[in-house]
Amino acid sequence: MSEGWPAFFSDNRLQLARRLALRREQTLWLCGGAIRDALLDRRPADLDLAADGDAAALAQDLAHELNGRYILLDPDHQSCRVVADGQAIDLTGLRAPTIEQDLVARDFTINAMAAPLDALLAGRPVLLDPTGGQADLRAGLLRPAGPGVLRADPLRVLRAGRLAAELGLSPAPGLPERLGRAASGLAQTPKERLAHEWLAMLEAADPNRGVNLLEQCGALGLLLPALEAGRGLGQNPFHHLDVFDHNLACLAAAQDIWRDPSPLFGAMAAETADYLTPPRRRALLFCAALLHDVGKPATRLETGPGWATFYRHDSVGAELAHAACQRLGLAKADSRFVARMTAMHMRPFHLLGAQNRGQLTARGARRLIQAVGDDLPGLFILAMADTVAGRGAQRPPDAEKRLTRLYGRVAHLRDSQLKAALAAPPLLDGRQLMAALGVGPGPEVGRLLALLREAQLDGAITNPYEALNLARRRMRRG
Repeated sequence: MSEGWPAFFSDNRLQLARRLALRREQTLWLCGGAIRDALLDRRPADLDLAADGDAAALAQDLAHELNGRYILLDPDHQSCRVVADGQAIDLTGLRAPTIEQDLVARDFTINAMAAPLDALLAGRPVLLDPTGGQADLRAGLLRPAGPGVLRADPLRVLRAGRLAAELGLSPAPGLPERLGRAASGLAQTPKERLAHEWLAMLEAADPNRGVNLLEQCGALGLLLPALEAGRGLGQNPFHHLDVFDHNLACLAAAQDIWRDPSPLFGAMAAETADYLTPPRRRALLFCAALLHDVGKPATRLETGPGWATFYRHDSVGAELAHAACQRLGLAKADSRFVARMTAMHMRPFHLLGAQNRGQLTARGARRLIQAVGDDLPGLFILAMADTVAGRGAQRPPDAEKRLTRLYGRVAHLRDSQLKAALAAPPLLDGRQLMAALGVGPGPEVGRLLALLREAQLDGAITNPYEALNLARRRMRRG
């Protein structure tokens, strides 16, 4: 074991937990991800302790000493969390007569290792590894810790994808089949647990690897049936893949952009890199990439051999993407973001058509900027990933360059002309407009406000008097 191990665990909370356990005549083991990360010479992000005896009482004592908060996670297994100063320690009672038997019942071999806390804090770490986790970690393999562990908790199927994405692991022989046999249990798994693993996978170093493992074992289609509906569904000569594989390829392309945006985005690379830096926003954009064309199966209209249209697949897809995110347990705001990006993913291509015809206008660019706001880089990342993922015979060979040129023009307009205008308050708000017109709330007021804002940004009206006159003329016109 690494000589740096004691330094990883020079933590006052662990010293305190050890003293409290000695006072209570209990034994503690550090286990799970903390041991795995230490073997990888990475400072552990989480601290998980297993305790013989009454783990809940020990956790309550620890919370009291730390002036922290005690949370009972699972009373059946005395699984508890102590949170103090923004940091957490998880304590769990042994789920078997011995620590070795407890480890064999855990999820994967790489997480089924432990070290007695006494020896570890004394600088003499002893590794307990009954399932061969250290060897699997060295070999880069993901293997269940025991024969029934996947069916015991089907969330571990999704966790397999997350661990593959985080650690670059490959499935051990037979793992995809075992995951597939347990995947049906995901339907009964609490949604908040699904959401945690799903987003952690998409925030990881290689989300595409995790998603591919879920696809390989059949779990992806069970989690996202709207995505599965695109399997085998042909498109048109602009695409070389069916709808299902195109969605997966779009995710892979978005991940490549995150790793290095400069080959595709040139001068706009810094802005795209900044946009993708926050892990949660990046994960949600990757989710949108995976789901961006889920509206195509419902809108496909075959128009000839090898040709099909998908009118309104963006708006239909937005509804399906929102439902898919809710199915995964994502928060309402996160689901709305994915749905919104899905709904808007064709808009850069509409502007691109105008640019190619020499008809790109400031008004058209401004409408896009207004609609997407601060997510303009994300929308063009999504559009670029969509472009890279479609390589049919009739796809323009310079499609990426055209899109980058459009992004540059729109961003220049945003920065040079529109930021101040968009930041300016409306000339009239809803209350003022209703009072002046003598009308009550309703959709017509919303339409008039949108019209006035558009005219204000175009420079057609410059003060409240002109705004009110325009509103009155529009109302008389009906």
